Amino acid sequence: MPAERLTLHQRLGHRAGIAAVGLGLAALGGYLLAAGRERPGDRVVDPAALVEAPLVGAVAAVMAALLTVLAIRWLVSALADARLGARSPVGIAMLGVALKGIEGIARLHVRMVPNRRIRISVSLRPGADVAAVVSRLEESAVSRTRSAVGAPPDLPALVRVHVRRR
Repeated sequence: MPAERLTLHQRLGHRAGIAAVGLGLAALGGYLLAAGRERPGDRVVDPAALVEAPLVGAVAAVMAALLTVLAIRWLVSALADARLGARSPVGIAMLGVALKGIEGIARLHVRMVPNRRIRISVSLRPGADVAAVVSRLEESAVSRTRSAVGAPPDLPALVRVHVRRR
């Protein structure tokens, strides 16, 4: 079950990163509040400095936009891990072996979802023998994939077969 350990470490890493960023921002906010109470009339940025060097404002705006985009991408990635599960290269290899000899297979994906389920996705090229793929999946491929990832034989598996148009 290496895929589950990978998911656990990823989730722990995301939580630790979010906690570190949150603590840093809270400390910065507390410091700014304390500094602002001592000198309420002071400005945060001197307008004369922005007039003398207009490039500074543009660089700051670009950096803030880039930081925002990176933060949103990281947040979406962190939240999507729990829904999608962890990719299992061993499961993909075993599924490929089990479906060997069938023409028209374009892509294979195997994921271990945290609530103890296997998600298998098979993409087929146009003209592939869908009946042969489905019968091979029912006969042996799903059970071989379960055993390859170290899952019990009664573990539920969600199998999606997609046929491409082109």
